[in-house]
Amino acid sequence: MTLLLPLQTLRYKVHEMFLGSQFIDLLLLGVVLGLALRGQAIIPKVPIAKFLLLVAVFYYFSLWEGSYFINAPLPLWITDSRFSDWKNYVEMFFLAMLVSSAIREEKQVRTLLLVMAVSVLILNRNYIMMLNQRDLSHFSYERRDEGLIGYAGVNGLAAFEAMVFSVLLAGYGYARRIWLKMALGILAATSIYCLLYSFSRGGYAGALAGLIAVGLLKTRKFLILAALILLSWQTLLPASVQERINMTTETDGAGQLTDHSAEQRLVLWEDAFELFKLNPVTGSGFQSYQYLGRVGPYRDTHNYFLKVLAETGIVGMFLFLALLWKLFRLGLHLFTQAESPLWSGLGLGFVALMFSAMVLNCFGDRWTYQQVDGYVWILLGCVITGLRITNEGREVDKLEQPNEVMISNDLEPALER
Repeated sequence: MTLLLPLQTLRYKVHEMFLGSQFIDLLLLGVVLGLALRGQAIIPKVPIAKFLLLVAVFYYFSLWEGSYFINAPLPLWITDSRFSDWKNYVEMFFLAMLVSSAIREEKQVRTLLLVMAVSVLILNRNYIMMLNQRDLSHFSYERRDEGLIGYAGVNGLAAFEAMVFSVLLAGYGYARRIWLKMALGILAATSIYCLLYSFSRGGYAGALAGLIAVGLLKTRKFLILAALILLSWQTLLPASVQERINMTTETDGAGQLTDHSAEQRLVLWEDAFELFKLNPVTGSGFQSYQYLGRVGPYRDTHNYFLKVLAETGIVGMFLFLALLWKLFRLGLHLFTQAESPLWSGLGLGFVALMFSAMVLNCFGDRWTYQQVDGYVWILLGCVITGLRITNEGREVDKLEQPNEVMISNDLEPALER
């Protein structure tokens, strides 16, 4: 499942088979059955699990509110498109918990990371081969393509590449073997190449945020690289990419933006805030904005934070920001507490990923697509596993010291500390 998760268009081939459209659901069910047969806990005892359950329940009740707001059928089964969207979103919460329960050893985490790297390589190779057949000397909307990422679109592809790049940078900083550094560097280079020619300005900002995060926390030379990019991008970047960035602020003689996309984003953001004012506490309901048709044909606010605010109100925004903070803290704890290069690099990579994700979601929904964000939750499961293994190692060290007081092996108190 990890191999095929980002490769949406390849998974379309599976949809032609019996129950193929439930490919991810069935594989997750298989993991649940495997854990049950082995007598292992399906959901680990970690504080984030309870919080994720709270968020999932809140969004489900928000679905019902949205049904009344937009006069839509009640969200009772996956045949309802809004219920299906909710199921696919909260399924990623469940995915993180299953990873932390099924992946118990450092060797298994290394294997999972390798599978993820192979999937990224397949995605990038396909995209680069497609780009080689196009004229990239100048920007054109016709030259943009989503590749194997599927219906998340080209901006979804850019968000995926930016987050992957952030994680790879962190891994590069902790890699000790030359061959591993080279492999991570080459894979990061392919991600940047695909990102550049996705012509996604939000993707550029997300990758830069990840670069700065790794520079601040680990590798100072990345800060120099970030400063060089910011000061000299009109010289360093390809001409077509420069054209795309310059479109953001270009105006006509009347002072109006010439880039229709940038102008419409401002209209959508203002409209989302107006919708929020109608019900500031709980909003219009989860996944309701796309059915309202408030601004022409647009079905998204093009800013996920404003979408959360409009659809779920102050309550939903508080839960979303709390979720981001909790994920960030888990990665930071692993980064600061672990002694192993693997766990420290994974923790740093997850922190950089969260910085990148927060910037990316300022430009659209880059949070609810499984093919874009599935790896966020898989990595979260690995982070929780790393915290458990790190904590167990400390317990062993303390037990070997006769004057130390024995403490509980329960993971929950350690994560709360």
